[in-house]
Amino acid sequence: LFWRDPVECLETLFSNPLFHNKLDFVPHRVYKTAAWLTRVYSEWLTGDSAWEFQSQVPRGTTILGTILSSDKTNITTMTGARVAHPLLLSLTNICMQTCMKLSSKAFLLTVLLPILQYLHPTQRMQGVLKDRLIHQCLSIILKLLMITAKIGIMMSDPVGNVHYCYTPLAACLSPESLIDSLPEITGILFIH
Repeated sequence: LFWRDPVECLETLFSNPLFHNKLDFVPHRVYKTAAWLTRVYSEWLTGDSAWEFQSQVPRGTTILGTILSSDKTNITTMTGARVAHPLLLSLTNICMQTCMKLSSKAFLLTVLLPILQYLHPTQRMQGVLKDRLIHQCLSIILKLLMITAKIGIMMSDPVGNVHYCYTPLAACLSPESLIDSLPEITGILFIH
C-alpha cells in the first residue's frame, strides 16, 4: 500500500502558485439574468451543498471541497501485469476549466490501493474480502482528512495569505465498491 498524507496533498494544491487566479474561496450564486430568475450551477461552490456547509462552520473560514477519483489501472505491463486502484485527490475550489486540463496537474496521486487475488473458492467471499480491504485502507488513509473536515486546519493560499480551512468530501468519482464504503468511513463529511 503506497499512500501520502491527503491533507498535505490538499495543502500542496491550495498553495500552488499555478492556481493563483484559478481558485474560488467562498460560495457564490450565479444567475443568468439580472432578475435572478435562472440560477447557473457551474462549479461546486455555486451549488446549494457548498452554501449549506459554509453555514455550519465559523464565519470567515474557507471550505475546500475535496474530490476523490479512482479507477482500476495497469501499473506494469511487461513485468507481471500488476493492477491497482490509484486514488487521486483534487479541490473543487480550482476552476473546472483548469481542473479538467491534464497539463494543469490539478489531481495528485494520494494512494495506490492494492488489488489482490484471493485463494478462497467462493466468488462472493472474494468480493467481501476485497471490499473489506478497501474499506480498511481508506479508513487509515482518510483519517487526517476526516479530522480536518471536522475541526479545520490553517493553510496558505498561492500568494501566502493564511486561511482557516475545512475539507469536506464534495465528490467521489470511482468504482461502486469505493463509493459504497465512503459514507461509513467519512461519516457526516460526505456531501451529497
